[in-house]
Amino acid sequence: MVRRAPAFVALVATILLASWAWAQPGTVIDVELRGTLSAGAVRDQTAGRFRNNGTEPLQVRSAVRSYVMRFETRDADGATTTALAHLFVPEQAVDAGTVLAFAPGSTGLVDACAPSRPYVQGGGLDTYGAYGLAYAGQGMPTVVPNYVGFFDPDAFQPYFVAAAEAHVVLDALRAASAALSALDEALTPVHAFAAGFSQGGHAVFATADRVADDAPDVPLAGVLGFGPSGEVDVVMRAFSHVAPWILFAYQHVYDGAIDAAALLQEPFSSRLANDVQRLCIAEAQAQYPRDPAALLEPALAASLLAGTLDDTHPVLAGLVRANQTGVREHGLPVIILQGVDDPVAPISDQHRFVARLCDQGSAVRYPNYLRTRHETRYIGFEEALGWMRSITAGEAAPSDCDTVPRE
Repeated sequence: MVRRAPAFVALVATILLASWAWAQPGTVIDVELRGTLSAGAVRDQTAGRFRNNGTEPLQVRSAVRSYVMRFETRDADGATTTALAHLFVPEQAVDAGTVLAFAPGSTGLVDACAPSRPYVQGGGLDTYGAYGLAYAGQGMPTVVPNYVGFFDPDAFQPYFVAAAEAHVVLDALRAASAALSALDEALTPVHAFAAGFSQGGHAVFATADRVADDAPDVPLAGVLGFGPSGEVDVVMRAFSHVAPWILFAYQHVYDGAIDAAALLQEPFSSRLANDVQRLCIAEAQAQYPRDPAALLEPALAASLLAGTLDDTHPVLAGLVRANQTGVREHGLPVIILQGVDDPVAPISDQHRFVARLCDQGSAVRYPNYLRTRHETRYIGFEEALGWMRSITAGEAAPSDCDTVPRE
C-alpha cells in the first residue's frame, strides 16, 4: 500500500532544509514527502515492468519513502537555475552510505515532456521513476533528476549538451546527499554512482568527464550505462528521430551557430519550431523518419553515414565534438550493459566507445545481451546492482578491456 504523508510532514522537511538555502550548485530548495510505499507496493509498481521485459524481478527488500525535491543547478553556460528530482529513500537502507543518480533517456525538449510530470501532477510514476524505485526497494537510496529546462514553461531542455546534463546529475547527487544526511546521518553518502539509459548514458559519461574539475566534493565511485548514447553523431545517424531536437538545441544554446531548419528536409524544416513545442518522444518517433536520408538535408545525411562531418559541416562537427563524452582520463570504473541487437546505440559503435574508455584507464565491465535491443535496464538490473555493491565493498573493479572487439 501507499501511505500518504500528512501535509505538516512536508512542511517540516522544508523547514529543516531551509538552513541549506545558500545559492550554490546542489542546494536543496525544498523536498516534499509524497508517501511511503510498502514493500508490496514497491513490488506492484515495478514487477510488471521487469516481467514485460522478460526478466523476473528480485524480491523487494524494503519499504520506500518517495520524495519530490527541487534543487539549485546550472544551465549549459553555468547560469544558476533549478531542477526537480524524485528521491527514493529505503526504510531498510541495505546500502546506507551509497547514493545512485539515474539519468533518464530521451523524452522531449519542453515541460510537457518532463519524465516526472505525471507524478508531480498527482499521477503514477513514469518509467524512470519506477526504475529508481526498484533500486530503492533493494535498499539503495536513489535520485532521478529531470533535465534542465523541464518544469519551466518558458524554457526547453538543452538536449545532448554535455555540460548541462553533467551539471544536473552532479547537483542532484549533491542535493540528494544533503537530504539523506538531514533525514538520517547514517545515510550520509560516501559512495555515489551515476547511471543512465540511452540519452542518460550520455549524461552520466559527461558527468564522469567533468566531476574532477566541476564537483570534486562528489564521491563518484563508478558510472553505469544502459545502452548509452555517448557519441552525438552516432545518435543522429542511428536514431535520427531525435536529430531535429539535437540541431534545434545546438542552434539555441550556441547562439545561432547553425541553422537547424536548413539542415532538415521539407516538410520537417518548416515545422521544426512548432514540432519541438508539441512532440514528446513517442510522437517524434511516429513523425520523423528513422532513415537520416529521408529526414536530414542530403549532404548532412551522407556525411553522417560516411563519417565525414568535419569535411562537410565543420561548424556542426565542432559542436558535436564539444559534446562528445568519454573524452577525459577520469579512470572511474564503468559498466556498460549492451544489447547485441541495439538499433539506437549499435554494438559496433559501442565497441569503439568502450575501447576508448579502456584506453583512457577505466576498468570497463561490458556484458552483451543476446537477442536484446535497446532496453537493458531490466535484464541488467541484478548485474548492475551487484557491480555497485562490489565496488563499495572495496573489491577491484572487473574489466573486459582485454576482450573488447577492436577495428
